[in-house]
Amino acid sequence: MRNRENPTKWESYKQVITAVSAYWVFSIGLVFLNKYLLSSVKLDAPLFITWYQCLVTVFLCLALSKISKNYGIFKFPSMPIDAKISREVLPLSVVFVAMISFNNLCLKYVGVSFYYVGRSLTTVFNVVCTYLILGQKTSGQAISCCGLIIFGFFLGVDQEGATGTLSYTGVIFGVLASLSVALNAIYTRKKSIFKRNGDKKV
Repeated sequence: MRNRENPTKWESYKQVITAVSAYWVFSIGLVFLNKYLLSSVKLDAPLFITWYQCLVTVFLCLALSKISKNYGIFKFPSMPIDAKISREVLPLSVVFVAMISFNNLCLKYVGVSFYYVGRSLTTVFNVVCTYLILGQKTSGQAISCCGLIIFGFFLGVDQEGATGTLSYTGVIFGVLASLSVALNAIYTRKKSIFKRNGDKKV
């Protein structure tokens, strides 16, 4: 019987593909759900939606942790409340909440298609913040790609304006969402707490 702690190469690929596919499905699905709530249902409360989704996530994590511990059907990290870890991870939590808040605020003012245009600057902010915060330089090819992304962003803004549906408020929230996503990724890499306690547990 194969040791589950040492999966084969194919099993590792399968786990990665499953995780990435699940992320795509749930991420895109959540964007459409939030847009439906903000537009069709006219639920003019993007920050309440953000708070509720965070609350549901916490309860789901606690429930999955309990099921994993009591029944062993699947593996899920334990969810102990550690004041020290909570204090250390607080800045990252603030950035994460800002990220999803700006995402929903952006969706309130723009359509789903332009939402992704507004969020396209994440890579650019990633390159800039990686240099400013981590001190890591980026290759010339990557910077050239960032130039193309910026050009595409302004082209998208121009075309949205040409159709008469451009919302500058939505664009600003989209840019702030992109910055928050980049900062979230960078602070996750920077925080030594992840190395000491493990990504899943934190």
